Parts: sequence; structure tokens; C-alpha cells
Amino acid sequence: MRRILLLAFGAITLGASAQENSGYYPIYSIHDPHFGITFGPQVTSFHNDPYDSEFQFGFFIGGSLSLPLSKRIGLEPQLLYSRKGGKGDYYINNYYDGTIRFKLQYIETPLLLNIHTRSVADIVLGGYAGFLLDTNFDYSTPYYYGYGELDNDQFEKMDFGLIGGIGINLPNGKIVFKYNHGLSDVAKKGNAYLFLEGAKNHGFSFSYIGYLK
Repeated sequence: MRRILLLAFGAITLGASAQENSGYYPIYSIHDPHFGITFGPQVTSFHNDPYDSEFQFGFFIGGSLSLPLSKRIGLEPQLLYSRKGGKGDYYINNYYDGTIRFKLQYIETPLLLNIHTRSVADIVLGGYAGFLLDTNFDYSTPYYYGYGELDNDQFEKMDFGLIGGIGINLPNGKIVFKYNHGLSDVAKKGNAYLFLEGAKNHGFSFSYIGYLK
């Protein structure tokens, strides 16, 4: 996560420096509609969970539509395939037993509001809704490793949350650093609820949007 924060800070610094020192401005207009392809890595985990889960790597890929509303504000609906989850240690009878990693696959529809500043940077705010596609897990102990499928009916089908971040406009696209904060529970019954009672998705993502001409 520290590397991702450093990358985001470096992108913002380079973007601002480029505009000041060389008169750089985006080649594409933020005031015209554009369709693009977006993808990138993300680190996700659970908050409000019964055990202290850790971040794990995932990714997302999909489409993005830039729709200007005014000179200062743009709307950006997206359609994404997203792999999320979290990992943590689990215990039996107060003894360390192993590490379990939950892997959740969603179709997500973020709706982002881009607030344009006087530089190449945008303030990004919005929310998302996600539909659960599939769930699986793997686990490891000091003695063995295993994996398996989970019962999707034990998980909530829908996921909702808020998004905040910073975007940097590029000649033919955009890079965006975002934080996603889930508002709905991940699990609803059975073994999933036993492990993840009250758990909600959250994570950081670093994405590139390539706009098509």
C-alpha cells in the first residue's frame, strides 16, 4: 500500500510540474464526451470484520464513459469486472491454525463525479454498486495448503459503497488513485457469516483510463 501511495503522490507532482514548466495541457478535451477502457491493480480487505484481516492484491477491468456537465464538473459512469477479498489468520481453541484468503468476484457500476481544478488534477467523488458473481478461498497452515469454492448463497448478492480519490489527466487518458469504502455486509449466513460477520469491503486502487478517439 505504501508503494501505491508513493506512486499516486509522484503522479500528482509530475502532472503539476509538467503544466508549470512546459505549458502542458491534456490533448483530449475534458469538455467532450469520451469512451475509454480502464484497468489496474487494487489492494482490498474487509473492515468491521470479526478478525483483523489484511490487504491482498486484486485487479479490475472494464469500460468508462466521460460525460462533461460543465466546465468544472464531469460525470463518469463505469462498468467493471472486479476481484476483491481479504485475508487473515484464523484460530482454533486459541491456537494459531493458518491463514485464509477470501476471493470475491463482482460486476461493479461506479458512478464518479470529476471536479476539474485549474491544473491537470481532478478531485474524484462518487459511489458504486456491485453484483456478486462468484466466491472462492484458499488457506494455508504450517503443514498444508488448500483451496475451494464457497456457497454464493451465504454471501450478499449486492454490494454498495463510496469512492474518493484523485485523477491526473493525460494526453490520451487519465490515471486515478481511489479509495473504495463498502457500506453493506459481505456475508449473510452459514460459514461465511461465521468468519465474516459484519465485514464490509474496502480498498485502494490505481487505474489507467485510455480514451478512444
